[in-house]
Parts: sequence; structure tokens; C-alpha cells
Amino acid sequence: MRLTTKIILGIILSVFIISLTFIIGFSFTDRKNQKHSYSNVIDLPQGNMIGIELAAFKTILIDEIQLESNGYNYRLSNKCNIIFDSIPADSNPEMLFIPGVLKEYIAVYTSDDTLTIKLNVPDLGEKFRTEAYRFQAISGVNLHFNISKLDIVSKAQSLSVNIKNIETDSIKVVSNGNIFIDSCKVLCIEPQFLNNYRNLKISNCDVKRMNLDLDNIRNWNIENCNIEEEYMTGSKTHSITQNKNEASTINWNPKEKDAELNIKIQGEPAKIIIQ
Repeated sequence: MRLTTKIILGIILSVFIISLTFIIGFSFTDRKNQKHSYSNVIDLPQGNMIGIELAAFKTILIDEIQLESNGYNYRLSNKCNIIFDSIPADSNPEMLFIPGVLKEYIAVYTSDDTLTIKLNVPDLGEKFRTEAYRFQAISGVNLHFNISKLDIVSKAQSLSVNIKNIETDSIKVVSNGNIFIDSCKVLCIEPQFLNNYRNLKISNCDVKRMNLDLDNIRNWNIENCNIEEEYMTGSKTHSITQNKNEASTINWNPKEKDAELNIKIQGEPAKIIIQ
């Protein structure tokens, strides 16, 4: 064997031995501090629900305090929800119901006809954190509203907006999370998204008019609905699949000259009128 070959083989063997030694040694070291590089989920208990009577308002604003606390970063998980339901027949005031553990970490106040709900996410995380992970996701922040007016702005990250069993003139929702509307009778629905690529689902609803901005919707699905007219807008190119029970009239108002709407109609008779 030539000397050059021996040297190359020796280098390869040395690198292999050093790597193997490092891996074995690392597996026996105390890696407690490594937890700071990963995330943990804090599951809040849902018992002991408490009710908060709401003052008169026109718009609901839901927001959060989101700061790093003592080196830990807290955020709401995608398992948190804002739920809007109709007022029960035997109940007069509009109410907000929350898990008891949220009582000290939620502020509710009204100013200029706006009802503001603000969540103190950092302090909530500090209270219930049990692990030393740097990134902490909080699950179980669920807000249950019994209200009749639905002009909603939710700036809270990851909180899905769920609206069901409500009969009203208008449902206007601006959300940082997904939007789900079920079993409602309404004259106009207008969902909007503050963040890109959110999901929209509307099911079992009777709607006269629906306004959609397609730019920030990742997926949208309409099931078992009676919608008279859809008004759509957007920039660039959008493609939709239209079902017979979705809408009888589609109105397209592009934001820019080059915007396109491609409509796919499944195997059902249809009449298209372009004006």
C-alpha cells in the first residue's frame, strides 16, 4: 500500500473516531438547558366557567399583549377559539363566558362604541408554565359570546372565529385566524383576514349577499348554503370551483387591471352572463 493511500485512510479513520466519540459523549451529557430551543404546550383547564355581562357596543375588538417575558416567548396555539352563539331565549344581557383561569388575565372595557377584549398572554404563560422551554404555546384560551351584533375585529394570533346559530342583518369579521360560520340566517356576510393564507368555511347558512376578498384566503369551502349573490375581489390570479347550491350570481370586481378569476363549474347545468 502506498504512503499516500495510508495517509488518506488514516485521516478518514480519525474523523470517524472523533465523530463517534462526540456523538456518544453528547448522548450522556445533561441537556436540560437545551429545552430552551424547543417549544412546549400549556393546556389550560376549562372548568369553572364565569360570565361577564357586556355593556352596549357596536364593534368587538379582540387583541392580546404579546411580549417576551423573562426570556420566554408565549403565543396562543391554534386550539384556541372565539365562539359566537345566539342569545338564549331566557337570557336578556349579552354575555361573555370564559374559563375561570382567564379571569385575572383578561381586560374587558368599552370606549367609543367599541368593546375591547384584551388578553395578557405573557402573564398567563408565566402563571401556568411548568417547563423551561423558551417557546410556549398556550391552549384552551376559549371565549364564548352570546350576542346579537356581529361586527368583529380579532387581532389575536391563531384564534379561530366560530359563529353559529345566529340570525342577524350583517356578519362582518376581520380575523387573524380561521373563520367558521355555521347555521346562520343573515342578509350580508363579509369575512376578511389580517394575515395571509387563512381558512374560511361557511355551512348550512341562508345568505342574501356574501363579500369575499380572495387575496388572503388559503382555502374556502361552502357547504349546504343558499346564497343569492357573491361579490368577489382580488389581485393577481384566483381559481374557484362553483357549486350549484353556492350562489346564483357572481360579481367580480378586480383590484387591478391584470387580475383574473377562473371559475370551474362541475357537471351541472349553468347559465353564464357577462356584463
